[in-house]
Amino acid sequence: MFRFPRSKYKFPDLLLLRSDPHFLDMSFSRVLPLAVLVVFGVMVGLVFETGVSHPYDKILHIGFFALLTLSIHALFCCRLRISALVAMGMGIAGEIVQGMLPHHQMSVPDIIANAIGVSLVVALIALIRSETRQALEDEPEDIDLGEMGLKPVATRYLSGEAPDESDGFSSDK
Repeated sequence: MFRFPRSKYKFPDLLLLRSDPHFLDMSFSRVLPLAVLVVFGVMVGLVFETGVSHPYDKILHIGFFALLTLSIHALFCCRLRISALVAMGMGIAGEIVQGMLPHHQMSVPDIIANAIGVSLVVALIALIRSETRQALEDEPEDIDLGEMGLKPVATRYLSGEAPDESDGFSSDK
């Protein structure tokens, strides 16, 4: 099975005393969303230099804040609601700062687009978790094959037991 490369870093002792070493893991799966976010941000920054029209601007806000929420959640391994609140706080703070800058304006539709991006990631992660939890909790139902007029198939290879010759199975091919 393929495993992502892992790297280990020696963090300052003060940081190690106040946190669990498990949460300081810098594995590929935790850093990948951040790398995608940086590439997306650079690409969006290059596009914004030429100007983006109104509907595409909101799509970029949704995508950026979805990636930001996923990056915060993956990198810092914090609760999903904390990741969502931090991402939304950053979105609102960014809009407030834009309102104070010349040649920029604060936009409520941008805040709504940011919230949609955060909500999409929260909903997706919650759905994946609930499906995984449901799959782990579900126990297979016992099916009575006799009621359906069927016979069970001998599972001689899976159980590791040698089949009886009385079953009608032969090991000859």
